[in-house]
Order: sequence, then structure tokens, then C-alpha cells
Amino acid sequence: MNDLRNGLYGTVLVLAAAALGGCASSAAMTGEPGVRMGDSYEKVLAVVSRDNTVTKKVDGQGFRAEGYSTMFKDCRAKYFLFQGADGLQGVKYEPAPHLSVDQNCRQP
Repeated sequence: MNDLRNGLYGTVLVLAAAALGGCASSAAMTGEPGVRMGDSYEKVLAVVSRDNTVTKKVDGQGFRAEGYSTMFKDCRAKYFLFQGADGLQGVKYEPAPHLSVDQNCRQP
């Protein structure tokens, strides 16, 4: 009986570790290809501006872009927020019904 219980505890610990590892890696994901949390303003701006139209910038603090989102599979307004030396700290996506792949939205 103790062997069975120890086996179950071991299985639970392995599954918990895998779940926590998944959370840690997803926290670094931004939904934007080539961009990771903590990246510098300059790097994120360079990567994002390749396939999106940057519509507003606040140097070093954040910018807004419009373009195709591979995560949502449609056109989105994208907000990238930075905090000093810590780099990229937040990404927010909003629907952009005024954009379409056929008209203004560049699709990579």
C-alpha cells in the first residue's frame, strides 16, 4: 500500500512540475513572433514594425501597432508597454474592425 501511495505522490509531483513549467514558459510569450517579455524597446519596435503599421510611439515607454495577429488569426490593434531597464512588460491586443487583411492590414 505504501508503494502505491508513494507512486501516486511521485506522479502528482511530476504533473505539478510540468504544469508550473508550462506557466513559466507561457508568461514569457507575447503572442507576437520574435518578441519576448523583457526585450528592449528598440528590439521590439524593430521586429513589430516589419509586419505591422506602428501608429503611435512614446519613446522608451510604449507603442501602438496595427496588423495581423497570428494568435487571433485576424487584424488587431496591439499595445506594447515597457518599463525602463526591465524591457517589455505587457502586450495587449484589441479587435480592430476597421482593418481587414484585404485592405489595410499587412499579413506576414
